[in-house]
Amino acid sequence: MGSLAGVRNPSYPQKTRVGWGTLSFCGSPRWLASACLEFSQEQGRMSQNQSIPIYRDGRHYDAMNRDIVADIPFYLEEAKRAGGPVLELACGTGRLTIPIAQNGISIEGVDRSPSMLAQLRTKAEAAGVRIPLTEADIRDFDLGRKFSLIFLGFNSMQHLHDYASQAALFANVRKHLLPSGRSAFDVFNPKIAFLAQSGGARKLEREYDDPDGQGKIAMEQMLVYDDAAQVSRIRWYFTRSGPNGEEEKDFRVEELSLRCFYPQELDLLVRSQGFEIVERFGNFERKPFGSGDMKQVVICR
Repeated sequence: MGSLAGVRNPSYPQKTRVGWGTLSFCGSPRWLASACLEFSQEQGRMSQNQSIPIYRDGRHYDAMNRDIVADIPFYLEEAKRAGGPVLELACGTGRLTIPIAQNGISIEGVDRSPSMLAQLRTKAEAAGVRIPLTEADIRDFDLGRKFSLIFLGFNSMQHLHDYASQAALFANVRKHLLPSGRSAFDVFNPKIAFLAQSGGARKLEREYDDPDGQGKIAMEQMLVYDDAAQVSRIRWYFTRSGPNGEEEKDFRVEELSLRCFYPQELDLLVRSQGFEIVERFGNFERKPFGSGDMKQVVICR
């Protein structure tokens, strides 16, 4: 969820870096379009006229998320408790998947993005682990087997805006979960005061090295909160600064919409799908969830 990748929580004012997760499924018609990578044969660079967002290119995704590590121990501990087999939905480039596999736990991954999965395969080979991967929408797949733990990390559920999509996700989790199994996910805890002040001003979110070696890329964010839909509508502006001082201003402008889940609403959603929340934390250090917490880290059965 994909999510976000190194950007500040769009529903929270703190300057804590959080991840968006792989964008492996759609929250708007934009994501329902075909997303085929187009590479320059000469340089291997991603074409600027393709439909895939730059942050869904696995190399850019890893460059933007290199500092995101806080959630790894949490999901690793959950995987150890489950003992395997484990399934990660929206597994992206394997930021969570690979450390779990390196600890000898059987884990598989599902993701909609070919570029993300290609990057994961490259990294898994380098790490010396084998991870079965399936390219599919997490709302509609059938692996024909069940798992003791299914998790959806990195705020990825926030890319599902409508009830039908959310219900399809939970139905698929239920279909693939062992009777004694558990599921886990994390989402932001919306900060109403901050969302109400979102005014559409561009703010620098982060900079990272261009994976094609063409200098540095700066990402600016503009946020508007749609309170009727409970959706943060985000626009990212990417600018590349070359090694000789040249600048490509706004060489990519891309949009993302994130659904906000308020705590009581989330509880009702989980219950409506035949699950119950057995634990909810306010961070990945397992602090009991309370008012003002940035995260909702949820364990269900």
